[in-house]
Amino acid sequence: MEGAGLAEQRKPRRTTVADVARLAGVSAMTVSNVLNAPHRVSDPTVRTVRAAIEELGYAPNHAARALSSGRSQVIGLPLYLDDDAFSDQNPGLGGFLHGLLGGLVKSAAISGYGVHVTTPTEGATEIALYEKLIAARQVDAIVVLETMPQDARIEFLSQRPFPFVAFGRTGPQQRQCWVDVDNETSMAGIAHHLDATGRTKAAYLATDSALPWVHQRQDGFCREFASPVAVESFGSLEQVSAYVEEALGRRDQPDVFVADNDAYAVVAMRALQRLGVKVGQDIAVTGFNDFPFAGMLDTPLTTARIPLRDIASCLFDRALGEINGDPDEPGRLVTAPLVVRSSA
Repeated sequence: MEGAGLAEQRKPRRTTVADVARLAGVSAMTVSNVLNAPHRVSDPTVRTVRAAIEELGYAPNHAARALSSGRSQVIGLPLYLDDDAFSDQNPGLGGFLHGLLGGLVKSAAISGYGVHVTTPTEGATEIALYEKLIAARQVDAIVVLETMPQDARIEFLSQRPFPFVAFGRTGPQQRQCWVDVDNETSMAGIAHHLDATGRTKAAYLATDSALPWVHQRQDGFCREFASPVAVESFGSLEQVSAYVEEALGRRDQPDVFVADNDAYAVVAMRALQRLGVKVGQDIAVTGFNDFPFAGMLDTPLTTARIPLRDIASCLFDRALGEINGDPDEPGRLVTAPLVVRSSA
């Protein structure tokens, strides 16, 4: 019995909210707000409290909180990926989703939440998956990716008293619970940089798609670039390569190829290099996204870096606000900062 008592004394004490509050120099209520409603707390305080949580290794009691609140302490991330989603035409998609998911999981874990990643079964729709998640009470909120104008998914969720947050903008008459890349401002930054470096003949390589970001990026660049812009849209990497090679034979040959994604930019660079063009010196090339390979090329790529971890953190904070029934707020735009490398 004496040995058992000693063993009990040596058992490490569980870290509490009070411990976190003491280390961070704030109240226990502030720690609770950071965990459950971080949008109510100033950004510096959120950073201080989260640093204390990580230092102490504090883990909220998930089971107790779920029982007391009636919540699952899980947010849902449905992914609807067709068979071509990870084809050669989408070489950066895997890295994009990995970065977004990693940031979302980390942000959720700090507040004692999990992320349930799922996909519709063959023949089912994403909306049918939403219905299943809601009916089974498997998640407290749903994250919707890549919204479209008049998006049926947003219409479905807006008609139900169920929390959701969108990566991509919602309609003006819908809840503004969204986070999106400020594509116009980010691409305008590329235009200003090229103007400053003396480029005057831009060929813009656009994705042939109805996705809103395609047109937002194009509008941002064409509006801010000082000279007229030649715009072409492409549905495949092969089309991009053929266009770049053909453009070099023109009298008004471009002095910069501006791609709305890194994959098109890399294809343009390879086409130029095959023809003996010194990328970054003779002709510049820029991209958008800053996928992991962008800085590892023989001529590193100038691009705009989408801050996926920041976006994921904003998405989770907005999801918590929806779960807690907070008043609607304007959506949030996140700028993709310019990363200048040798290609431009």
